[in-house]
Amino acid sequence: MKADLPKLFRLAAWACLVLLAVLSWLPAEEMIRTGINGRIEHVIAYLGTMLAVGASYGIRLGLFRLVAMLIAYAGVLEIGQNFAPGRHASVFDFAASSCGVIAGAVAFQLAYAVFRETPIGREVRRANQPSR
Repeated sequence: MKADLPKLFRLAAWACLVLLAVLSWLPAEEMIRTGINGRIEHVIAYLGTMLAVGASYGIRLGLFRLVAMLIAYAGVLEIGQNFAPGRHASVFDFAASSCGVIAGAVAFQLAYAVFRETPIGREVRRANQPSR
């Protein structure tokens, strides 16, 4: 049985978006840190999310639109931290998240250019077709 990669891409994208919200609004006393700088964590999390969202919707919706939506989402999540116990919003964390989104968009565009005519590129194009 062949894996349905378009559905897996979409599942990964939505899982990343939900995970970002959960981790952003987790109370401070329940947070688990990786040991690296928190802003690097932001860059990595949003870069990975942008890659997943780009693979799922980048061609159909356009990367610029996705970048704008994901940066806005990062802003909403950052402001929402004011309402999580022990958390606070930070302009620098928002900037790190935004840099991660932009880096992810650039990485997706470069990867798609390299793999466009491969089975991976065909699956990405198939993932970007409207659902049936």
